[in-house]
Amino acid sequence: MTIRIRVDVDGAPGSPIELPNDATVKDLKEAVNDMFESCPVENQEMAFNGRVLQDTTKLATCRVINNSEISIRILFTVVIVGKNRRYEVRAHENSYVGDLKQKLSEDYGLDITNMRLQMGPESYLRDDTLLWANRISSGTRVHIAEEYFAASDVPDNPTG
Repeated sequence: MTIRIRVDVDGAPGSPIELPNDATVKDLKEAVNDMFESCPVENQEMAFNGRVLQDTTKLATCRVINNSEISIRILFTVVIVGKNRRYEVRAHENSYVGDLKQKLSEDYGLDITNMRLQMGPESYLRDDTLLWANRISSGTRVHIAEEYFAASDVPDNPTG
């Protein structure tokens, strides 16, 4: 038996895809890649009922049934430049600036408590704004504000 699924790519309605009932999320990603040649599997993030789906999970386990709708967001890499290091985080156009900081914390262990991101001098990004609204897309360079590093250089016990 098969299951028919409709996929929406970055909010645009897509065509239905038919897969075996025991298909995994990765199987669906591969079918999407076959249908839309510009959607490599590694750049797809799938969500169903508000949850991001993992590649090895069977669609049936996620309670995907016939004629279900799955959202696909196309991920890209944002380069975040620090004092002496560059970081790469994956995001999609509907991610928030705050999500970039959260990824820096999760992926690189950075303390984001007082971190501010900026596009250029005096051009700070608000955490609650969407990437697309800031014209942040694949390859965009975002900078960690210098004062973050100045504050992190202060010893915990200044009297020593």
